[in-house]
Amino acid sequence: MNASVRFCDNCGTTNRPDAKFCYACGQPQISYATTNTVTGLLTSAYELKQRYHILQKLGQGGFGAIYKAADLLFNDTPRAVKEMGMRGLDEQETKDAIVAFRNEATLLANLSHPNLPRIYDHFEEHGRWYLVMDYIEGETLEKRLEQAPGGYLPLKEVVELGIQLCTVLSYLHSHEPPIIFRDLKPDNVMLTADGQVYLIDFGIARFFKPGQTKDTMNLGTPGYAAPEQYGRMQTTIRSDIYSLGATLYQLISGIHPGLTPFLQQPLDLDASQPANVALEKLVMQMLELKEDQRPRDAQVVKQELQNVQQMLQSASVKRIVQPIATAIPASTTTALSQATRLLATQEPRPSIVVAQQGGDYTSLSEAIQQAEPGSFIFVREGLYKENIILDKPVEIIGNGPRAQIILESSNTDCIVMQTAAATLRGLTIRCLAGSMGKAAYALHISQGELFIEDCDITSSSSACISITSVNANPTIRYCTIHDGAGYGITISQNARATIEYCEIFNHPRAGIHITTGADPILRHCNISNSERYGLFIIEQGRGTFEDCDIHHHGYAGATVSTLSNPLLLRCQLHDNLKYGVEVLQEGQGSYQDCEIAGSGVDNVSITTGSTPYFYLCRIHEAQQHGVKVSDNGRGILEYCNISACQQANVAISSGGDPQLQRDTISHSQQYGVAVFDGGHGTIEHCILTDNARGALSIERGCEVVNKQNTLHSMANRHP
Repeated sequence: MNASVRFCDNCGTTNRPDAKFCYACGQPQISYATTNTVTGLLTSAYELKQRYHILQKLGQGGFGAIYKAADLLFNDTPRAVKEMGMRGLDEQETKDAIVAFRNEATLLANLSHPNLPRIYDHFEEHGRWYLVMDYIEGETLEKRLEQAPGGYLPLKEVVELGIQLCTVLSYLHSHEPPIIFRDLKPDNVMLTADGQVYLIDFGIARFFKPGQTKDTMNLGTPGYAAPEQYGRMQTTIRSDIYSLGATLYQLISGIHPGLTPFLQQPLDLDASQPANVALEKLVMQMLELKEDQRPRDAQVVKQELQNVQQMLQSASVKRIVQPIATAIPASTTTALSQATRLLATQEPRPSIVVAQQGGDYTSLSEAIQQAEPGSFIFVREGLYKENIILDKPVEIIGNGPRAQIILESSNTDCIVMQTAAATLRGLTIRCLAGSMGKAAYALHISQGELFIEDCDITSSSSACISITSVNANPTIRYCTIHDGAGYGITISQNARATIEYCEIFNHPRAGIHITTGADPILRHCNISNSERYGLFIIEQGRGTFEDCDIHHHGYAGATVSTLSNPLLLRCQLHDNLKYGVEVLQEGQGSYQDCEIAGSGVDNVSITTGSTPYFYLCRIHEAQQHGVKVSDNGRGILEYCNISACQQANVAISSGGDPQLQRDTISHSQQYGVAVFDGGHGTIEHCILTDNARGALSIERGCEVVNKQNTLHSMANRHP
């Protein structure tokens, strides 16, 4: 360190060595010419801040130490005191260390969770920085591993620890903005005698910044740090998923992941135990090098671990460990039937193995016929050519790689739901077009609460999934639904459904078809590459679509017709060949905080008496118009940003009569708003700016109400 300068104890700014006050922050500068800044030297005779009486040193690291201290202001309550010194650091390293310390103090001070220590104080004294927090009576997981026979822990204990870690990571990741821990490893996890986990050492935690492509520094511990922490990209919540996977890997195997970073071999657990298969699959998925191949978030990992926990805890009547029991989501448990409650119970239930060799049955149909209600049915690898009737509450679980567990039918529906509740998980389900030419579905759901997760579903005969009748309310999560002969999913006759985190693509007609009063909920789905529509909503269809990406369809991202009334929230509709959103034949709908962009013709088309409502939408870069209202179409566009379209940002014709309220309409290659051929409209409190040919073009005979608009670079035209 340069002896001719000193660093401010408050902000780290460089000052002259004789400075009395920091020139940047004004903090008084105390001289420590004779003070040793080495950490770990405090003894039991020392009191920090005349409040914290040092009792003993708990640990020592390269840049700091941890002490146990008595808080004299609170009846000698034990506290943990973290000490950080800056001896031997250069100027930039000193600044970085101070920032890291303050970051940790600030983070913890604003957090409250049973698996996190509380912070009570932080301060500087004699050139060293101190953080005072809960004293946790226990040991680190690193120490626990050192003392464990073989250097690894029982699977039951690993799963319990993993569930707790997922709980605290979910809490951090749900913070706004999300907090990425970035250094999860056994040495940063404290474990009490009663099994309570505490996440410690937030020194390199950071806030996730959307839009940022990379981090400012390489941080983390080799073996536990995800590939993106090595400077190539920004860390996200999936970086913590990787670190958790590496930690679980070590707890299970006893192998330190730093010995061969990114080259972990399979855990090689006993594959005859379904719990082992499920746990190994999960851990290896968490260790995927590509972020998008890891589990989406800690809540998904937690649910999988809870499934494994149930498998480990429940004894099988067939000597098989309890299989995965997927919990029924809260949204579908408000009026649980007796069958649904049976599947949701935590009591041990019988299980059956279906295998082409060595199982209880070779046919899934026979297994269902013989199963007791509530049974688990494991399906091992193989091609099972049969059609399945689900006529009792059972859970059918793929016991192996999804792509190698195939249920296949021809000329008939592959799976038909005929009970109140059932579960399908980890299967490939496909319906083939047979010689008879009969239209059939991979899944036909006419009743009940079918829970479908992590399945690959196709049909070359008809739609992949058909959901019909008011008595149907399935939940479909993390599925890939592709290459249907018509629709990906068709929902009709007042049916409901919850569809989340699914990939839906390559369908000739539409990814999602909703008709005759059906009212599904779709969240976080990617709907792409259909020959006609992403969403095709007709005949009083409804539905709620949240955070969906709807793109690259051959006609429209969403077509809404005949009194249909969906709600789209925070969806992206982009790069569709003709329209982003098409509303016709008295269609309705509310489109809020959506991005509608890059359409081959118009981003939004409103025709034939339709009355949609667009609020806070970003509508931009269409090949023709941002919004076109014609053929007596109406509707309201409020607080929208409509911009950068090749023709008019808003075109109104043929009796169209929309209301534009408080919109920003800018940067068109022609006019901001063009009204022609008998168009009407109301434009109120809008900003029209930087449109190439002017703000407004209104042909003679068109009736437009202008109220308190702001017009820049205006070139009105009145032929």
